[in-house]
Amino acid sequence: MKKNLNKKFIKIENFISKIDCMKIIKEIDKFKKYDDLVMSGRKRINKGSKNFKDFLRASKTSSSFFKKINNVKFYNRIKSKILNQNTQSWRDEIKNIKFSKSVFGSQKGKKITKNKTNIRKNILYLDLDFSVSEKGYFRGPHRDRDSRVVNFLIYLNELKNVDGGILHFYKTKKKINYSYPRFPNKKDVSVSDKIISKRGTGAFFLSAPDSYHSVSRFYGKVNKKRYFIYGSYSLNKPVKWLKNTLN
Repeated sequence: MKKNLNKKFIKIENFISKIDCMKIIKEIDKFKKYDDLVMSGRKRINKGSKNFKDFLRASKTSSSFFKKINNVKFYNRIKSKILNQNTQSWRDEIKNIKFSKSVFGSQKGKKITKNKTNIRKNILYLDLDFSVSEKGYFRGPHRDRDSRVVNFLIYLNELKNVDGGILHFYKTKKKINYSYPRFPNKKDVSVSDKIISKRGTGAFFLSAPDSYHSVSRFYGKVNKKRYFIYGSYSLNKPVKWLKNTLN
């Protein structure tokens, strides 16, 4: 695996083999059922839904991949790779983690999970969806919900620059009143890096208060669809973050 270290993320090429990427795409196309349509053109199969369970039962390669990452061992491995950059400006205050393979997040409303959990305990879980974006999809600068610890995006097909659908990472131009709103004013952030969809590549990053990112509009001029897997390791309550004083 080839790694490209960056302050905001780690990029791992060949995280999924090209053959497996093609198999997962075929499994998604064959299944043809989605839970929702969001962000002006993104169809999702979300963990926790009946569709998701049916999809994994019918999809050998997708199911194998899901089992590979749905555990605390994989979470610790990825998180350590991110932190080993020694350039992270935040650290979380999570201790005594209990990992759940069955808990999943709410897709609507303010509720963090769809399951009853003991909020006195730190229950970590994987949220994940298999997604297909079509012409018109985009997402403006934002950070993800407060319960997320590590986010990731894995590309299943190749795109050209003219297709759009480019993942952008941002840096803050100034302190945003130390509150870091989920959706910043565009004048307060600027692009620091970008990733173009490349088959099998994974991008992983801490979901810290200033982890702003976006996806440019997908035009689909050469490639008509953008296939990817989006996921996060999330907590059953808002994550408490502290500034890393070593930076």
